[in-house]
Amino acid sequence: MPMTLSAAATLDLWQSAEELAEVERPLALAAAVAGEPIQELAQLPLGQRDARVLELHAALAGQTLEATAPCPACGEAAEFAVGVDGLLARERVRATSEPVEIGGVVTWRPPNSLDVAAAAAAGGQAAAERVLLSRCVAGDKLTAAQRGAVAAAMADSDPLAEILVDVTCPACETRFVADLDLGGFVWAELRAQALRLLRGVDTLARAYGWTEAEVLALDERRRIAYLELVREGAQ
Repeated sequence: MPMTLSAAATLDLWQSAEELAEVERPLALAAAVAGEPIQELAQLPLGQRDARVLELHAALAGQTLEATAPCPACGEAAEFAVGVDGLLARERVRATSEPVEIGGVVTWRPPNSLDVAAAAAAGGQAAAERVLLSRCVAGDKLTAAQRGAVAAAMADSDPLAEILVDVTCPACETRFVADLDLGGFVWAELRAQALRLLRGVDTLARAYGWTEAEVLALDERRRIAYLELVREGAQ
């Protein structure tokens, strides 16, 4: 059965996640869906964690992710859409984490949230890459061919870790690839919805003297109807 998120739960999740660092928020979003300890979720490959974040998106905004990306040629915002079911289908056919055999045997594992947090604290892209390699790959002296093979194997084993979407600019028709940051995207949706709820609470509290709890206890359709009545009365 699809997950639902009440108005009060939406505000609670927004408030708790607002206080977290950017790299920590996807874990909080995943935990809200899965009901699993964050310590366990933090050790999952990123794509398996983000499969849970997709469930949260479905509860907030439905089965389609509608986003924009700036065109690298002209700067125009290009719209694109991705289906939740299609993304989850990718995750279900992930490859196993087999050692890479090229110039020797290289063992590795897909990065998890703890690895990303450590890399983010390293400072700089080169340092972050070194940290990820040291945590996820056995041996730090890899050839360029081994690095490429490991990167490809990681992508195959965790297909939701990086979501790349082909986009065409509506202004100049340039074709480019957008990198969808799933955790950041769903966080932005959650924050926008929480702020809409807070504005609604403020409006109805001023108009009727209701408390936040009383406003949030209304179902969405009735809450919207009351907001429309307030706006009509203000005209």
